[in-house]
Amino acid sequence: MSLPQTAATRPDTDAKMVRIIALLDELLTVIASENSLLSSGMPASLAQSVERKTALANELDGWMGAIRSGEVAMGASDPANIATLVSRLQTLKTMMGENTSRIRMAMGATRRRIDGIMRALRDEPRQAGIYGADALRQRRLAESAGKNWA
Repeated sequence: MSLPQTAATRPDTDAKMVRIIALLDELLTVIASENSLLSSGMPASLAQSVERKTALANELDGWMGAIRSGEVAMGASDPANIATLVSRLQTLKTMMGENTSRIRMAMGATRRRIDGIMRALRDEPRQAGIYGADALRQRRLAESAGKNWA
């Protein structure tokens, strides 16, 4: 059901649609940057991008709720804005699929790195550490078994 397009309705709706499109563009930029970091294969902190991505996604969710509820009447918007919105949403879906895949691969790589470190620590020969007053390790313990150290 479309709202009648009045002089007051269309500019307001178009302004909201432009805001949603700008929000999508920013979210797509953040995701592209995150995907680029993840594709390098090097461990990288995603804390900043995840925080920004979450904030943008929450804002976008609010706007999508407004569209679903009819608060933002898409029928009263410029058809070019509607086409742009649909295009950006399709791009978002594709990029989020790639992002999810890259995050899973990065988590697997991190798990393998941790497993490798833990395996190396377990395989390393254990050496008892006895330290003297000067904080240096006394290797003579093995050499002088049976001596009274008291």
